[in-house]
Amino acid sequence: MVVLKFSKVSNSSLTAHVDMLRAVTYIFRRAGIDVAYSKGFNPHMELGFSAPIALGVESTCEYVCAKTDFSPDMVDWLNAVCPQGICFEKAFNCSVNLASKIDRAKYVVSMQGIGDVVEEVAQQGYTICYLEKGKTVQKDVSSKVFSATRVDGNTAILVLGVGNNNLRPDRVVNYLQQKHNLQGDYAITKTQAFVGEQDFDDYLSALEQG
Repeated sequence: MVVLKFSKVSNSSLTAHVDMLRAVTYIFRRAGIDVAYSKGFNPHMELGFSAPIALGVESTCEYVCAKTDFSPDMVDWLNAVCPQGICFEKAFNCSVNLASKIDRAKYVVSMQGIGDVVEEVAQQGYTICYLEKGKTVQKDVSSKVFSATRVDGNTAILVLGVGNNNLRPDRVVNYLQQKHNLQGDYAITKTQAFVGEQDFDDYLSALEQG
């Protein structure tokens, strides 16, 4: 088994998760990497992905686990056939259930005035409102917020839950924008994934070393 880290930026951040699954499958095929297939009536390439992110959120730390043999040249093979916006960064010779292990992620948010209001998100009992399937939802998200930090007036860092404790960063940012009448567009980039407080790359490196 191999775990690969990749970036999803620019126009690729607008690709839905199910379409990204297909794209990565095609990338492995074009790269000539022999990945095992499932059995049964409709066999598919045995790939496991980290939890999906919201449309428009860029990421430099997505992960895919492939049932294949490790090669130090895998990253180069994959990048030679990647579309614009997708780039593989690292390969780890180990096996892990990505969806169950990664439980939080770090997001860098850029928007005029965001740094001056973001720290309220870390308050106990913090509640946001958002639309879901056409209905207004009001939810206490404090258990899903690990930190909310000001970098400067126009930049903030959020560490939020993912997986079973997921909180979409765009919902937090949209709520802050409406509540405080912040002007202009925003950009969100996922820059780091964690198992508890441990960086996920460090976690994978430890698995490699046994």
